[in-house]
Amino acid sequence: MSDGYHCVDVQPGGFVLSVCEGETVMAAAERLGYRWPTLCHGEGTCSICWAQVISGAQNLDAPSEAEQQTLELLSPQLRAGRQVRLGCQARVRGDLTVRKTGVRPA
Repeated sequence: MSDGYHCVDVQPGGFVLSVCEGETVMAAAERLGYRWPTLCHGEGTCSICWAQVISGAQNLDAPSEAEQQTLELLSPQLRAGRQVRLGCQARVRGDLTVRKTGVRPA
């Protein structure tokens, strides 16, 4: 995409989100009418919104120290060998593909 928008492909649902430059994945999903699993609604504290980055990790801002601390709440088995990010904190700078179960139209 162009004009300050990027494509985020959300699997396994097959949803393609049009995300504004610098917008978080979860905020874009909610703006476009999707429910993204969360308990803290964007505060970055619950870890429920985590998603596995399948491709395009370089197109996200680096995680903040606070996001890294929250990701530590996830089990080591879940994180092992996977690039995981919080949907509410991952700011998009280019196209990517993520895997997040539970995303559905609101």
